[in-house]
Amino acid sequence: MVRFVCLLLSGLTVLAVAAAATVVLLPPPSWDFWQYGLIVLEFALVPAAVAALGALLALAGRAARPRAAAVLAAVNAVALAAALVPPATTWWAARQAGAPVSLGGYADGLATSADREPLTLVYASPGGEDLEMDVWRPREPADGPLPVVVNVHGGAEDLPQSLLPRWDTWLADRGHVVFEVDYRFFPDGDGTAAVADVRCALGRIREDAAGYGGDPDRIVLTGQSAGGLLALLAAYTPAGDIPPSCPVEHVPVAAVAAWYSVADGTADAPPYPWRLRSSPLAAQLDQEGERMTDGDPEVYAAMSPLHRVSPDAPPTLLITAGHDLFLDPGDNRRLAARLAEAGVEHRLVEIPWAEHMFDLNWGGLASQWARHELSVFLGRHTG
Repeated sequence: MVRFVCLLLSGLTVLAVAAAATVVLLPPPSWDFWQYGLIVLEFALVPAAVAALGALLALAGRAARPRAAAVLAAVNAVALAAALVPPATTWWAARQAGAPVSLGGYADGLATSADREPLTLVYASPGGEDLEMDVWRPREPADGPLPVVVNVHGGAEDLPQSLLPRWDTWLADRGHVVFEVDYRFFPDGDGTAAVADVRCALGRIREDAAGYGGDPDRIVLTGQSAGGLLALLAAYTPAGDIPPSCPVEHVPVAAVAAWYSVADGTADAPPYPWRLRSSPLAAQLDQEGERMTDGDPEVYAAMSPLHRVSPDAPPTLLITAGHDLFLDPGDNRRLAARLAEAGVEHRLVEIPWAEHMFDLNWGGLASQWARHELSVFLGRHTG
């Protein structure tokens, strides 16, 4: 009886790993389906462990049904190998890039909580809408002014500015004053309003940085997804093209870093990845204006960092997710090529098998690699 139970459980592990592969590899029919795939991919060692357990259970039950046990053991072994592909590929690529990733912190949890709360301020009220920023400072007081990191969160207008606060405290405790800024999320399709808000925030931060222990002359701008797009635009666009949404001076930043962020929103951009093209989510994104195929091409080009690059652009770090549902890696490769043509210092990091918003998993190999790259980048441009 026990051996039959082992075979039954082995069969269930096959089904569980197959379901995990489905949400990772197939076009998502809904946002929830995509989110499940993100979690599965970022914790891929869990389905790998399930498959390994299934193979052992099959071997334990081989006396009851030898043939069935052999098949289940083989299928679980194949599932184990497949589940190991994403973490093994990321591990190898990170080590080749010199990033010290390890399994020690793999189970450290998510980045959605932190060990302390920020100071939250209203930095402007354009059109009567209060825009907030969170201020994160090191736990230990510093001897002198610290470099400033201004982060623009991704997502939508109803999300908090400190969406992944564990990253904020990590940056702060590594010797930075961190400002997480909110913005108007493209009101009425006007992308310039959000860029103007970021520039407003930069001006306010430069005015007030010293009061929070920051150095107003060492400001780096970062952002993820839509926030990365805004960070690149705010950093690349000439001062007079998009003025701040509040009465402050233009602030040129020392450097800019963008994670899984679109570089070109025009019709000339690479197509969506095939998973998105085959998903009903693609039509929704097109309807919301993610890919700009109608209207004035010059306006869309002006809202695409790729078309804003000049020799005056600040040093740039681009971190691209290789399994991003929303963005083809070729998009950021084209931006890197344009930066190279303009003679702008830059680094493009492609993390294979990482999904959009991979940094949700604090201990994940992709997040470990990203932290290494960000540490090196900030050290070079704020030291």
